[in-house]
Amino acid sequence: MSEQIEKVKNEEKEGYKKYGLKDNPFPKGGAILKPESDDPRENGKIFSVDARKKEINEFEEKFIGKNTSFDDRIRCGFLWAEGDRTTGRGMGKTALAVCMKHKINDGYGKTYFEGKIKFFCSYVSFKQQLKSRVVFLYKEALRSFIKDGLFSHISSCVSKDALVNAGVQEDFAEAVASNRVKDYLESLSRYKLEEMSTAWDQKFLVKLPDLFLNQTVRCLKVAGFKGGILLIDDIENLTDISTRAEIENFIKDFGIAFFRAGNEASNSNFFTIIITTHQQSAQKISQAWTVAGLSASFPLAPGGHASVLTRKPDNIQCLDMIKQYLKYYRDPSFTLPDEFYPFKRDAIETVIQDCDFHPRRFLSWLCRITTEALNKDKNEITAEFVRTVRKLEEEEAPGIEEL
Repeated sequence: MSEQIEKVKNEEKEGYKKYGLKDNPFPKGGAILKPESDDPRENGKIFSVDARKKEINEFEEKFIGKNTSFDDRIRCGFLWAEGDRTTGRGMGKTALAVCMKHKINDGYGKTYFEGKIKFFCSYVSFKQQLKSRVVFLYKEALRSFIKDGLFSHISSCVSKDALVNAGVQEDFAEAVASNRVKDYLESLSRYKLEEMSTAWDQKFLVKLPDLFLNQTVRCLKVAGFKGGILLIDDIENLTDISTRAEIENFIKDFGIAFFRAGNEASNSNFFTIIITTHQQSAQKISQAWTVAGLSASFPLAPGGHASVLTRKPDNIQCLDMIKQYLKYYRDPSFTLPDEFYPFKRDAIETVIQDCDFHPRRFLSWLCRITTEALNKDKNEITAEFVRTVRKLEEEEAPGIEEL
């Protein structure tokens, strides 16, 4: 059955050769970025650096301290977009976050500070709605470190003895040195690392803060890391089914653990925390941050100094985003009539303008338009044809701002 499905998929791809493409170049399913996907249309591999030059520069200045020193970096902030759960999503926050992760982890910061400061960036997200508990953040961060190869890197450059001498407990040092951290963590818990459950797992939950904030940070420091950036995406999934009091407790525990608790991470100013979200959610998190008494030391507000706004792109920037998708899937042997083929430029601009320059909306519609054009055997896609293809309406679940 799987072979038959694959055959059908390959036959569908063949049709796009008519347009000089290897496949439909635009993301399906609402153009939602999924960093763990193997599909380059979904995982952030296709990215317009030119369209986000301003945001990249702001990110590097604020959260890396590239113009002064790594010690001058802002250690907690927002990567945000204006709007609510519908209009503020799909603007490219996650795509920018993933781009920065790859740029930083290429040589662990070698492109900054003449390569003298070693640091990393890890992307942490929550795929399901959970009660807001900081232990879920530790667990998902550890899973991300394993997936990103951080523990593998440590095991390749340090010994168990070096870790133990730095204060790492012996059993964890053995697991890190032998690159068996996942097995070790799961041996302490009732659940797999990717399972976000806590029932009857108190023994493991008690150990988690020390394992992450002390033991893991000591291992990273022995391997030469001066710090790490945690990009926390989909934080709404830790707040949307929680009460306001639960959210405030979560934010308080989260802030104190990373910035005040007297552990290895907070004592050495090791982590930079960047929360990616939309404006309404960011405002609620900012309010909880203030209630927790953290805003005086670490101001956190959308639009404040410790934030980077993912702006709505202009026409030129939108065109370059679209060009990157077409370029990635272009058959190099095909002779192009023009750079946006099979689209006429005015057709592309019609889509951009009708979607109010919103990346998720215009990419989703372009996917649908390209499929419809092929089904109707169109040799080129004009503005007139674009208007015959219905846009998909977005529906969103209630968010933190509606609690």
